[in-house]
Amino acid sequence: MLEEFYEIKTKDIMTPGWNTPFIEEDADWKEFLTILSVSAHAWVVNNTKNMKVVGVVTEHDMLRCIIPQERKKERIFGLSRPDILHVESTVRDIMTYNPVMCSPEDSMEDILKKLTTFNIRRLPVADETKRLVGEITLQLLIKNLRYRFMIQE
Repeated sequence: MLEEFYEIKTKDIMTPGWNTPFIEEDADWKEFLTILSVSAHAWVVNNTKNMKVVGVVTEHDMLRCIIPQERKKERIFGLSRPDILHVESTVRDIMTYNPVMCSPEDSMEDILKKLTTFNIRRLPVADETKRLVGEITLQLLIKNLRYRFMIQE
């Protein structure tokens, strides 16, 4: 059964683009705080016309911006950057650039290798032009695997 699971293509189980959290890279602090208040992450795109993936913004990125300077040495979730969050801040200021991506044609084996190699929980699914077409998450893989085990009983 696992061998069959490894062969599944990303496009067959991914969350489609219309249901994937995303935000434009020049969105202001109100927009990115709003989206992070309802989603743990958002894929950052250059604009809503091209939808080219340029980064990801996560709760951890925000945490780095709000860690007090005196706690900087603790390096929780990376280097502290409290000086960059201000009224003129945009997503571009706090996002993580160039996220690891996958293609709709990648197999679950490919996805699992990327998730474990880079120690991440989610990947944007992008076409050959880096246009966001969906996302694949560890939680989605687990749900799919659970479903497959249940139908085997």
